[in-house]
Amino acid sequence: MSRKTRTVRTLFAAALLACAAASTTAVSAAPAVKPAAVTAHVSSHRAEAALTDSASAMVKHDAAMTAPAAMQRHLPTEPGYSKNAEVEAKISPLSPVTPTSPITPAIDLPSIIPSQPAPGSSSTADPYAVRTDFGKSNLHKWSSVYGMDTPWDANDVTDTEHFKSSTVAFLDTLNTLAQSAGVSFVLTGGAEYGYHAHGTYSHENGYKVDISDSGIYAGTTAYRILLEALTPFKHHLSHEWNNNHYDITIYPADYTGSYSGADHDNSGDDE
Repeated sequence: MSRKTRTVRTLFAAALLACAAASTTAVSAAPAVKPAAVTAHVSSHRAEAALTDSASAMVKHDAAMTAPAAMQRHLPTEPGYSKNAEVEAKISPLSPVTPTSPITPAIDLPSIIPSQPAPGSSSTADPYAVRTDFGKSNLHKWSSVYGMDTPWDANDVTDTEHFKSSTVAFLDTLNTLAQSAGVSFVLTGGAEYGYHAHGTYSHENGYKVDISDSGIYAGTTAYRILLEALTPFKHHLSHEWNNNHYDITIYPADYTGSYSGADHDNSGDDE
């Protein structure tokens, strides 16, 4: 081999070595590929997607819990969601949805609180409760001077102005019951002076009242009402046939003497 040939080969080999060295340097300088980083990026993307799906599911769940029933049918459905929506639709009427109209409390309901009397008013549960006067809607007044329906303010003959409070209470009770039953009574004697016998529980002292017996006898409504009105009071009732009236004595509440209603012995009473 000639010297010239050897020189060419040496140069060619040197060139090859230089190229190889340059290639090696380029490869070593290039950044290394890291598969782990790619895997981490993919996992992060999947986690973000899962969080997004979870948040979306929570929003849909909250919407189902608070939306009116009419709106729930428009919510998107996904597998496993429709059954929950059916259950939540039953709960929706209890959800805090603002009413479309004001809520008005019920009225005219029966009260469970017992009614109380107005301040200053007196209860009539006590039959002897003091009245300033008695009702006259179903009571009439007769006198020998003015006849039937004598004016209530004409008291010179049949005096109905000076009764004791116990007698006033009885007459008020009688009028109330008579009004309810649709019957009436006629007063023929009152607290007038000089027409009756004297005594403690007498006419002139306001403890007695005479009531006409016309149409009032056992078995009639009027007689039943008369006895019913007398029941709460300490009283004596006697029928004076010859005078056509019932003679009634109303004793005061603190009376401790003898009395027994219609069967009371009136031998010691004033007429």
